[in-house]
Amino acid sequence: MSNTLVDTSSLNGNYLSTTKVWTPFGSPEDFNQMPEARKSKILFLDQISTEKVYEAVSSADLLCGDDGWGNTPFSAGCFHSVEEYRIREYDDLKKWMCNLGIPNANNLFILPTFGTADEPALYSNWEMAVEYSNEIFCRDNMIVVSVEADWCLHYHHDGVIKFAKQPRENKNVR
Repeated sequence: MSNTLVDTSSLNGNYLSTTKVWTPFGSPEDFNQMPEARKSKILFLDQISTEKVYEAVSSADLLCGDDGWGNTPFSAGCFHSVEEYRIREYDDLKKWMCNLGIPNANNLFILPTFGTADEPALYSNWEMAVEYSNEIFCRDNMIVVSVEADWCLHYHHDGVIKFAKQPRENKNVR
């Protein structure tokens, strides 16, 4: 069995957005108009599952060296490779993400950086992160991390994305 941040079979949630405010996949109206085949690839985690994922990300120290505000993620050298991308055009962002070489079916978590109480963590896949990158990476700081924690992407609200891969040590992953 491969190492994962959390046992995904223990996560609970809903494939329907229960929020009345913006989601990482757009407004509630945008989400509701999304084709069912896409909605079925996005699990809005319940509060307990959201807290589990945040705790796992924190315990694994995936943003190693960050100042707590998203200004210095991955600065402590916990990954072999860190790449920075500045968003200029969202079409270019999708191309950049596709060139990272992550398989579309790679499962991941999407977490708003600040707070488990305000927004749920999401369980989805790379295909959805790329397809909806315009919505995911346009507001507040976000973390996108593979379930195996072998890579982590951090979006800063100033339009800077840092992509870290190949952790030097991943002892806190279950």
